[in-house]
Amino acid sequence: MKVALVYPRFQWFEYNGLSEPLGVMHLVSALREAGHEPVYMDYSFCTEITDLDHLVQGAGIVAVAISAAAKLERASFVTDHLRTVVPDALFVVGGAYPSIFADKSIEGTGADVAMLGEAEEAIVELADVVQKGEDYKSMRNLAYQLEDGSFKENPRRPVPHVLDDISFPARDVVDYDSYLATGMSEYGMVTTRGCPFKCIYCKPSTDLIYGGGIRYRSATNVVDEIRELAALRKTSCIRIFFKDDTITMHPVSWFETFRDELKKAEIDLEWHCNSRVDTVSRDKIRVMKESGCHVISFGVESGSQRILDFYKKETTPEQAVEAFTWCHEFKVEATANLMIGFPLETDDDLRATYELLKKLKPDDIIVYFSTAIPGRYIHDWAVENDYLASDTNPELLDPARNRAHEVMNMRLPHMSVEDVISWKHRIERYRSWRKVTSFSNIRRWTGELLSEPGKAMGKAGRVLRGFKGQGD
Repeated sequence: MKVALVYPRFQWFEYNGLSEPLGVMHLVSALREAGHEPVYMDYSFCTEITDLDHLVQGAGIVAVAISAAAKLERASFVTDHLRTVVPDALFVVGGAYPSIFADKSIEGTGADVAMLGEAEEAIVELADVVQKGEDYKSMRNLAYQLEDGSFKENPRRPVPHVLDDISFPARDVVDYDSYLATGMSEYGMVTTRGCPFKCIYCKPSTDLIYGGGIRYRSATNVVDEIRELAALRKTSCIRIFFKDDTITMHPVSWFETFRDELKKAEIDLEWHCNSRVDTVSRDKIRVMKESGCHVISFGVESGSQRILDFYKKETTPEQAVEAFTWCHEFKVEATANLMIGFPLETDDDLRATYELLKKLKPDDIIVYFSTAIPGRYIHDWAVENDYLASDTNPELLDPARNRAHEVMNMRLPHMSVEDVISWKHRIERYRSWRKVTSFSNIRRWTGELLSEPGKAMGKAGRVLRGFKGQGD
């Protein structure tokens, strides 16, 4: 069975940077191993919607990925077009957004069915059933519209608990040369699935995607994937961004094995990750550094304990100070990710955040606006308390875009939007001041100026914009 796996990022600017769609690539591998004919269709670099029509010809299934609410419109546009090319195919939508909003995904795209949750097993079963001409509507992990207009979601299968048994993503189908030429600087990878925490700006969507809790890959399995990637790209020097919600849920022993296996494989790895300040220790950061970690982006969010508690973050500013101190000790760049503009926030809360930054002395700072995204508790709370300013413009559901354009989708009872933007500019000016007065930052920038002048000049431009209060 020929199955077209579609990444519909057509003429869409990624404010958080370009990266390959690992989830879709995993499905390519699963279908290959099952004996089907997967075709990967990535619209990221297409200038015309018809550019990939030749690839989809003859497909019995067309599966379109929707990673977020903001991408629904693009997915609808691409799906409508592909319907004209292969009108008899079964159209499926899957990914993070359909796993949460199957009905809206089907309505928005006109797809025949939505695939829910992790799909490596489900996509193979669907291809088997469709190939045999059998009825697929009783399959687990599927949702579809009934004749009366209502929607039915079938029960989900248990998620695979042994992640080492899942095939590596099919990286050979990706046009990495175009990705790297268009701004991507690191290959993506994940070592865990799921998140055990309760933050209201993520939950419960992550549980609907990954089934709740957290599952782990072994360090050896991850190094095997890195070795395969290095062979594909014909290099022993690799840069990786681990996309796990919190890779530091792994114990110190995992990172020790990871470090040692990389050395055996003779891989020169430079990597960065996301983390929480309460999941690191001095020893863990030391071993992470020894394995090639050069940047940790911490979800600091706020310097106000009151706001952190409302977010159900379960961290403290004191833990942030400790984590950043360890990073400075071992020369691991520490980035503070902030989230400002929450409706209950006051000027005092933002001042506390600013004062915390001066204690952290971060190597970088990224300021997001608090965003009420459907499928998350923060959105439910905003609706219930009449704080939602806009729920119709899908672009306002992209926090990275909102940061760049300095717009928000929640009302602020205690401050004006201009007040919050003013604090954002003040924080960014502090960031720029840190960049030009920190010896380690200057040294890194000088090195990049010699090895990667384009990247270095881009960083310099952001520093200058920060001084001018122009945002990202």
